[in-house]
This record gives sequence, structure tokens and C-alpha cells, in this order.
Amino acid sequence: MPSASPFDWLDAFGDDEPVIDPVRHVREVAERRGASEHFAIPPLVLASFMPPTVDALADALAARRTWGGVHVGELEGSPVALSKLVAGAPQTVMTLEELIARGARTILVGGAVGSLQPHIRIGHLVVPSGARRQEGTSFHYAGPEHAATASGPATHALLEAARAGSRPVHEGRVWSTDAPYREFRGKVVRYAAEGDLGVEMETSALMILADVRGVDIGLILTVSDHMFDPAWGNIFGTDEFDANCADLARVMLAAACKLVSADA
Repeated sequence: MPSASPFDWLDAFGDDEPVIDPVRHVREVAERRGASEHFAIPPLVLASFMPPTVDALADALAARRTWGGVHVGELEGSPVALSKLVAGAPQTVMTLEELIARGARTILVGGAVGSLQPHIRIGHLVVPSGARRQEGTSFHYAGPEHAATASGPATHALLEAARAGSRPVHEGRVWSTDAPYREFRGKVVRYAAEGDLGVEMETSALMILADVRGVDIGLILTVSDHMFDPAWGNIFGTDEFDANCADLARVMLAAACKLVSADA
């Protein structure tokens, strides 16, 4: 029997109540581990896939570990949560579902992206305003006609903070895919011509999740490699990449300060 297409994945066959409710599940786990008092987290969350970014954020926030992989610190007198993310849309969406279940309402995410455009170089910053949906997770939340976009206060704060720095900043659509080893050259050329700035693995799923759950999300990505280059120039595993990831934390913190001040 052929597999159902993404267009069919939202068919609940008459009963669309999920078997696993994220709030109930996470609360039950917290109770079993004697961590009920640490269930709730601050509404503002910073999260990243890269250890140097997470470490720099933790230091700046003087963050302490609570429960469930979440740290809580303070920024300008306001509590802020911090979470490490794992690459790939399915695991990242699961993590954000649990963060939202615990009280997250504004989420700033720092990641990496491969540039599709020759003028967007390693070390530049990309703030996605939209994403091409070629991962599978988002289609369990919204049909293919639903655009993946982000244009709320979190995105604006990241743009403002990034533009105040010394690195070139680019805003626009990125291409999200589950399969980095299937990023065909023909797709790179085609999507670059259609205006996509870069390629990564999670943005479209996170934008769709945020929309469905009614939370504000903003993403900022450091350019780590040149997909437009046949030689695939990249800086993974280098001190330069680690430094760029740590600098990403500075921008995220500046954006978080703007959001905290706006709520004061």
C-alpha cells in the first residue's frame, strides 16, 4: 500500500484529539521526578543548537539548571529560560512543544545556515522572515497551503539587534529540509534564483508550530557554509565557527533586552 502524502497527514479519521497532550505529559514526568516546583518556566526563552552559543548565553544570564534540560537565569531583572536544541525538525519541535507547555510564549532561536547566495558570506547573519517547507514535521500541524512565516516582535528585535552590530545582516526566506545529504545542486540553483537566502533544517517547522500554538518566535542564523560553491566551502569544526556561534549569543541577548524593556 503506498504511503500517504503530506497532504493527507492531517486526516484524523474522525477524531483529532492527540493521544499525548504535551502539558499533561510534561507535568506527569515532572511529578514522577519530584520536580513539580520547577515545571513552570519564564515566558521568554532563548534556545540554540550550537554549544558555544548556549554556553555564552548561560554565562551572560548566570543561568542555573532546573529540570528537563532547561536553565533559568536573569536579564535586566527579568527571568529568562535557556534551552539546548538538537538538530532536525522533529526533535526541535518536540522540545519547543514542551517549552510551550511549561509557559514559553516568546522564543528566540539561534542556528546556522548554508548560504545559497554569493553575496551572503560565511559569518554573515540571516534573519528568516519565511521558509520553504521541505521538512516533514510541519505538515502534521498545518496543510501545505499554510505559509511558514515569522514577523512578530521577536523577529523585529533580532533584526534590530543584528543591524546594530558589525556583521552584514540579511532578511528573507530560507529553505528547510530534513535531508542535508539530498540538497541537490539543481535545487540550490533553482531556489537561489527564486530568492531563497540559505538552507537549514528546522525553520519552517518552528514557524508553523509557533503559529499553531499562538506563540511568538524569532530566528537568527549564522552563515556556516557556501552551498552555491561547487567546492562547498564551510567552517564547521573550526575556531572561527565557534567564535561566530558565541557572537550570535551577543545578538540574541541584545534582542532579548529589547523584548524585556518593551514588556516593562
